[in-house]
This record gives sequence, C-alpha cells and structure tokens, in this order.
Amino acid sequence: MKLQRMLFGLHLRALLATVAVLLVLGILMDFFESSRYLSSVEGTAVDIFWFYLLKIPPLLHLLLPISLLVAVSVVFAKLGRGLELRAAAAGGIGPVSLSVSALALGSVVVLLTVLLGELLVPAALDRAEVLMTEKFGLMDSSWRFYRKHHWYQGEGQRVFKVGASTDQGRALRNVTLLELDENFHVRRRSEFNRVHWQHDHFVANGLAEREFDQGRLLSLQRSRQKTLDWPEGPAHFRDLRGRPKQKTLAQLSWTIDEMERRGLDAARYRLERHQRLAFPLLGLVLLVLTLPWLVLPTQRRSAAAALIQAVLLVFAAYFLVALFSTAATTGMLIPILGAWLPPLIFMLAAAPKWVSLLKKS
Repeated sequence: MKLQRMLFGLHLRALLATVAVLLVLGILMDFFESSRYLSSVEGTAVDIFWFYLLKIPPLLHLLLPISLLVAVSVVFAKLGRGLELRAAAAGGIGPVSLSVSALALGSVVVLLTVLLGELLVPAALDRAEVLMTEKFGLMDSSWRFYRKHHWYQGEGQRVFKVGASTDQGRALRNVTLLELDENFHVRRRSEFNRVHWQHDHFVANGLAEREFDQGRLLSLQRSRQKTLDWPEGPAHFRDLRGRPKQKTLAQLSWTIDEMERRGLDAARYRLERHQRLAFPLLGLVLLVLTLPWLVLPTQRRSAAAALIQAVLLVFAAYFLVALFSTAATTGMLIPILGAWLPPLIFMLAAAPKWVSLLKKS
C-alpha cells in the first residue's frame, strides 16, 4: 500500500509539472501567433488577460490526456535507470502491481477531462469567441456558419431563409419563404422585413409575395402588414448558434434533434457528443498500451528517450483522431465510429500483452 501511494505521488507530481510546462508553452505559442490582432485599439490589457484566462480550460482539456502518458513514461524511465524496478521485481512486486497507481491516476484524469469538457470548456469558448469578435475583430471562415443557421426546412415543400432569429424564435428578420412544387420549382417566393410572434401566430411587416409558373412571374403583391397562417411556430426558428465544443451534452442532444428536424446535417455535433467521453479515455488507453513495457524491470531507458517515445505515440493517436473525425464529418464513417475507433484500435493492440501479464501474475 505504501508503494502504491509513493508511486501515485510520483506520477501526480510529474503530471502537474508536465501540464504546467505544456500549458505555458501553449499560451506563449498562441500569444505570438495572435499578437497581430491582440494589439487592436479595441482590445485592452484587461481584455487580453481575460482572453487567455478563458483559453486555459480548453487547453487543459487538450493537454491532460497527453500529459498523463508523458508523466508516467518519464517516472518509470527514472525508476528503471535507478534500478528501483529491478528491486521491486526481486521483492516479488510484479508489473501488474506497479501499474495500479498509474491506472488510478489515469482514471482521475479521465474524470477531470470529462468534467472540464462539460462544465468549463463550453462556457469558456463561448465567452472567448465574444472577445475575439467584439474586441479584437477576428472571426474565421466558419464563424457565421456556427453562430447562425440561416436555412430552415418547413412543413411540406417549404424552405425558409432567416437573416436573424431572436427571443427564442419569436422575432425574425429578413425572412424569405420559398414554396416549391412537386418538381422542386419555386411556385411562390415571399419576403418579409420582420416577422414576430403575437397571439399564437406570426405577424409580418413589410412583405412582398411573388407567384411563379414554370419560372415565369405571374404576380407581385406588396403589403405593410399581414397575419401569417404558418404551421411552424417559434420553436421551429430557435437559434442553433454555437460550435459543437461550445455546447454541453444536453445542448448537443437538443441541437442534434432540432437540426435533423430542420433537415440540417448534424454529423459534427453527433461526433462531438461521442468524443466527450472517447477523447478523455484516449489518454488512459495509451497508458494501458505502454504500461507493460514501462514497468519491465530490465528497461533502462533515459527520461529523454521515454519522453520522445511518449510524444511519438501521442502524435500517432492524434493523427488517428483527426483522420477518423474528418471521415465522420464528411460522411465516410458514422459519428460513433469516428469518435471511438482510435481508442478501440489502441485497446485491441494492448489486449494481448495484458492477457499475457495477467496469466503470469
């Protein structure tokens, strides 16, 4: 028991040191890359401070699984160089017993990573994006897509394009309604400046309605106000803003259901829902894969060699994550496979060695 506590303490201190070093390096690299727009006249020193404070939860979520493998690998490399592993083997302490403390710390890391991804990361990313756009004037090409979904599938052959949706879908601006025939030709196009929910129905202000027949304009009617008999209610137009990582699991589930009801592709959100657990488990799985070699009493690797091997394995794991995630978002894989195949592959690779160890124990 004392040995397990000692090993757990060694692994924990190495983990904290590794996380601290990687976190500082990550923030510095991001600062040097982002210094062009952080010097904006809109952004102050306080804004920059809050911006990087909000960067910490997402970085921790990314770095904890990496740091686990690196820390444990370095600790066992030092123990091997100091002949402690040989002494333990001579005292009848086998590889499985030596692995218990590392696996216990790995389980704690998985739990912390899951909690980070659910409780802190979505709120931090959401607030950081507001700072980026409002204070530093930065938005990438996907910002508008994730902030607002403009297109909505209505009842029957009806398609809506909404410029902005507020008040839980009760107030809409710049709305275009396309009503299609059985051949998907536009038979009516209605444009509304503003649409608002009032007394259990929508009321439109500033509208133009055009009737078509085989692409030919038949009529055009304009009016200042009109009561609409749409079967769609405010819930149909609720804003789905937010990237997948900016949503909690409950929000992801609601967004997936709502997007699919509106005829939108929800693969990215389904993938993120599965990765909320699959990604934290990846660090533990990599540890399970390498532990049978890390605890060998004959191993005499240096800490530098152990660090390099751990980093190479992490890069291989992240390459698989990126590969299968891309396959899932492009429709080549279903999201559940895109999220779970990387840890499953490494777990299957680890299984034969662990079966052999357990038989010898």
